[in-house]
Amino acid sequence: MWSSLATRANLDLLEENYKQWRQNPESVDSGWAAFFEGFELGELPERNGASAKPAEGRESSLQSRVDGLVYAYRTLGHTIARLDPLADRRRENPLLTLRELGFSEKDLDLRVSSKFFFGNRQMTLREIIAALENIYAGSIGSEFMHIQNTRVRNWVLHRLESRPAKTETPWAVQVALLRTLLEAESFEVFLHGHYVGQKRFSLQGAESLMVILDTILHKCPGAGIAEICMGMTHRGRLNVLANFLKKSLNVIFTEFTENYIPDLVAGDGDVKYHLGYRTVRKLGSGAQIEIRLSANPSHLEAVDPVVEGTARARQRIRNDTDHRRKVLPLLIHGDAAFAGQGIVAETLNMSQLPGYSTGGTVHIVVNNQIGFTTLPEDARSSMYATDIAKMIEAPIFHVNGDDPLAVKFVTEMALDFRQEFGRDVVIDMYCYRKHGHQEVDEPSFTQPDLYARIETRPSVAQLYKRELFEAGALSEDDAASLETEFQLRLEMPLDNVKALEKEKGDRQAKFKESTAVFQPEYTSSSVSTAISAERLKIIVDGLTRVPAGFNIQPKIKRIVLDHQRKVFEAGGPYQWHYAEALAFGSLLLEGIPVRLSGQDS
Repeated sequence: MWSSLATRANLDLLEENYKQWRQNPESVDSGWAAFFEGFELGELPERNGASAKPAEGRESSLQSRVDGLVYAYRTLGHTIARLDPLADRRRENPLLTLRELGFSEKDLDLRVSSKFFFGNRQMTLREIIAALENIYAGSIGSEFMHIQNTRVRNWVLHRLESRPAKTETPWAVQVALLRTLLEAESFEVFLHGHYVGQKRFSLQGAESLMVILDTILHKCPGAGIAEICMGMTHRGRLNVLANFLKKSLNVIFTEFTENYIPDLVAGDGDVKYHLGYRTVRKLGSGAQIEIRLSANPSHLEAVDPVVEGTARARQRIRNDTDHRRKVLPLLIHGDAAFAGQGIVAETLNMSQLPGYSTGGTVHIVVNNQIGFTTLPEDARSSMYATDIAKMIEAPIFHVNGDDPLAVKFVTEMALDFRQEFGRDVVIDMYCYRKHGHQEVDEPSFTQPDLYARIETRPSVAQLYKRELFEAGALSEDDAASLETEFQLRLEMPLDNVKALEKEKGDRQAKFKESTAVFQPEYTSSSVSTAISAERLKIIVDGLTRVPAGFNIQPKIKRIVLDHQRKVFEAGGPYQWHYAEALAFGSLLLEGIPVRLSGQDS
């Protein structure tokens, strides 16, 4: 706000908020209130002919600066947050220095408070800054001050500022997070060792994606969600299929074998990292969640509107068209594609339209900070890959993927936001790409400095395991037991596939665990779509009959309805739009719903 306040476009907004504040200080956002308090204090108006007491003025000025400090961190804290796992130092913003905020080192031990922060609790200035740093400039950087609705903005603010401390998270929860990370890592390491040089678009460096998905899944029953409709590109897809949707490892490993021919097994030659899947996950609570992962082409974000359409249809099937909370659309993006593909903006733009809304989508950006070989500064003009989502006032939570607890927290908050407001929300998970774009690429050819750092960096699973060791939450034997469990779970299906490959016999029998449908031979035989004259007359009568009591525009009746009846009685010729209406009518008579949308409909 501070840098753009004086622009002509904001003058009306400024004046309107100022009038509201003068009438009722609590009727405007806390940031505006702090600004206007500071503005009036700066004027130091005379009261009844006498100037305000100097001490009172100094105290009020201090209070204004403290309130401004809170607003500044809420607005700009994300610019200095520790988001990049590979960064050796934090980012800086001169607008968040003590000097710029009106303080000096000697002020740090002053006892102050703000009615806009922590319930006006008395703290030292040093403690307030530390709390603001932890909330807004730690492993999470939140963008929500662009949201104009005060209630929505305050909801996000309250959730961020009431985040439980790490010490309040039970050890069992933290060990469960480690289990999720180790399972994801074991899968990738196993594939890397057994299928050298085969393309799989590894999730390594971004394993915390599985923490996001697992958190969403286990929150679904309590949130009233019965079904998830997912779309994602190829990065990490095999891991998601294996560990989230629980697709058979026998089938996944078979798809890696030399004799595997996609045409015979699934669709028209889809490769393994494009395949969709449908499953029902049964949770420990007994709840069952249906999950649909749409198939996806190489055209990255092309699946986005497909998933939204699927979700809307599933909401209709589940009689969930009033609130649209039972079916969750979930889209997983890459950072380069989210900023670079126009279809992302088109899909976002439709999110709040009554004819297309799906009750809000949870967007997950797997931000590995590189697009093939292109760095962010060469790929986009915006600061963040997610800036396009601001056009629909979606809250955006940037999070360091190497902090699993922070990842879990923003995921819970994002899902609750979607369920509360029925709007889109974005999780921007900063991570890295362990290998090249494809496993056959050598990334150090084009990004030697970046990959020198990646080469020596421990995985998030290993970092978190070490953290739990040091905290006494996990023993080395416990961790080794987990890793052995995952290794055995992978080796057994691989042995089965190798044995099956040596056998001769019916090829379909080898794929009996696959959900894929075997393709019948193609036939060019025509399919009859004709309808009887009697049925056609029923459709025409329905199209041209004016309901009783309806006052139709005379020209429409003469040019359209009367003309259509005459054409039918004459046996043609039928114009395209008329033939199309008759075709729609024939479908409706057979009980098949027809949805018309778009400007031409």
